Amino acid sequence: MRTLECRSSALAFGAALLACCLPAFGQSTAPSPPPLGLIEALQSTLANQPVLRIQQQQVVSSKALRRQASGPFDTVITSTLAQTRTNNPLTIFDQEQAALLGIVTNNQVVNLTTLDVGATKEYRNGISVSPNLYNTRTTDNIYDIGGVNLTTLAIQVNVPLLRGRGRSVVAAETAAGIEVDATLLDLNQTISALLSNTASNYWNAVGAARNLKVAQESENRGKVYVENVQTLIDAGRVPEAEIHQVNANLATRSAARIAAEQNLLAARQQLALAMGLNTDQMAGVGIPSEDFPKDDAPMLAALNSHSIDDFYNSALEQRADYLAAKKREAEEKTLVTPARNSLLPQLSLNLSSGYSSLDEGTGVGNFFSAPGRAPRGPDVGVGLTYQFPPSNNAAYGALMLAQSNVRQAELRTLQSSQTIMAAVVTAVGGARNAALQLQRSRDAVTASQAALEGEREKYRLGVGQLVDVLTMEDRLTVAQQTYVSAELGYALALTQLRFATGSIVAPDQTVQSVDREVFFTVPVPAAKKP
Repeated sequence: MRTLECRSSALAFGAALLACCLPAFGQSTAPSPPPLGLIEALQSTLANQPVLRIQQQQVVSSKALRRQASGPFDTVITSTLAQTRTNNPLTIFDQEQAALLGIVTNNQVVNLTTLDVGATKEYRNGISVSPNLYNTRTTDNIYDIGGVNLTTLAIQVNVPLLRGRGRSVVAAETAAGIEVDATLLDLNQTISALLSNTASNYWNAVGAARNLKVAQESENRGKVYVENVQTLIDAGRVPEAEIHQVNANLATRSAARIAAEQNLLAARQQLALAMGLNTDQMAGVGIPSEDFPKDDAPMLAALNSHSIDDFYNSALEQRADYLAAKKREAEEKTLVTPARNSLLPQLSLNLSSGYSSLDEGTGVGNFFSAPGRAPRGPDVGVGLTYQFPPSNNAAYGALMLAQSNVRQAELRTLQSSQTIMAAVVTAVGGARNAALQLQRSRDAVTASQAALEGEREKYRLGVGQLVDVLTMEDRLTVAQQTYVSAELGYALALTQLRFATGSIVAPDQTVQSVDREVFFTVPVPAAKKP
């Protein structure tokens, strides 16, 4: 009878022990920096990431090269103002002729003032135009004492008939413009990759924080088990050896909590690197405040309503790296035309026209009024220029190089499309499996909680063992950690699907903004064009 009373007392005390273990205990951590939202992390990446700054300077460089390529079509103005004095010794005959004019001298002193103003303009169709104003004043001590001002106004036009003819053969500027567009696409692809990396590191930090919380709650429950078992031992209700089980269990849980703290610290620093923070800011990065995406059921519905080809075709329309490859393919093709044109002979039609005028006098006004004084003309000139190297190795080599560059660009585009296809297949399958895994992990937590309640009830009724309760609680902790991993995998799968389909940022915008909802929803492929 006394044995039954003792057993009933022990069961009642055990029930009290289990009741004490049920509440959740708060964390006792040091003060932490302000919480960090996903949108703040993404905006920091856009504002601070050095890799992004480097790619932006690449865009500036490509614009500079395009401007350089426009240089040959700039108007070039030249001007020359010169004054020369020349002393020419005279022969005896020339001296006698000068003496007949009443001038006694043994040399002729010639003063020549020259003003030459010209311009050159090459048009993008290959035609070049060169107007020129040539104004001179000549005075000497024998024949032109009063000064002679002579003006020649001319214009020369060069028209290529074979090599260099047409706008398409002047392709360097066009190719440079296409390269600017390609580098802008490279920039947006870099932005997409950086934002994807930041979001992934953010979710890793969220998972690390969640795992730390699970480990802390598990450790706190282990402490309560130790305290209550020690109370039972002190009361003589359970054998003293029971304390070893709960102490070992607590030590294991404490070790898991320490490891979780280190994992969170490492995850926060990786997030700080992805955000582009300065060294004095990295240690103060906050703990993520966002929770994992939860829409696994709508995600499965969206994935099941579209085929792989739908996602692939959408990716080809939105992936900036693929669009950049297509741009560079077009760029190389534009350079084939001038390379092929260089095989032709150089045949140019040269046209010139102008007039000349003359004014006498040594005044400044006489010099500058000569262009409009008694013009004579027009002067007309027509000519043909022909040039052709028989071997023309340079031109053939340039054409071979241009064609090879086109083929390489086409292969790079093909390779890009293959890479994108593989990424889309992997991302779509990974997202679908992540959603399914999340559902099963959620079910596992629910089942583990129910199983733990069952073990507690058995122990309360005296038909179970404390070790069974501890074991089942450990299994619940593992199930909770697995669920956190599934939530993390689901969030990372969404991010990867967004990156694979090119739906994080617009591929062709010069200024990018970031949308938080991008990393919480499934990209919907665009409707098929008829």
